[in-house]
Amino acid sequence: MKKTNIRPIRNIDKKAITVTGTLFLPLRIGERAWISTQTHTFMTTAVERILEVSRNSIVFETRNTRYNLKYENVPNETEVMCA
Repeated sequence: MKKTNIRPIRNIDKKAITVTGTLFLPLRIGERAWISTQTHTFMTTAVERILEVSRNSIVFETRNTRYNLKYENVPNETEVMCA
């Protein structure tokens, strides 16, 4: 009988981060998100899922984190950028 390597499936809860800022580029599955806040700019790991898009926020997931990005200010002519 052949010996197999069986690993248990881990049920990992993703870390949730709520941040107020703006996206630099359109949000795309498989690409990093660039977020600018009042104090710094950072990038995430590759986006896996976009869960919710609204006029004043967006919720998306990377491999280990769920981001709730609340927009700092949303002019009337600005639309949420997703691809």
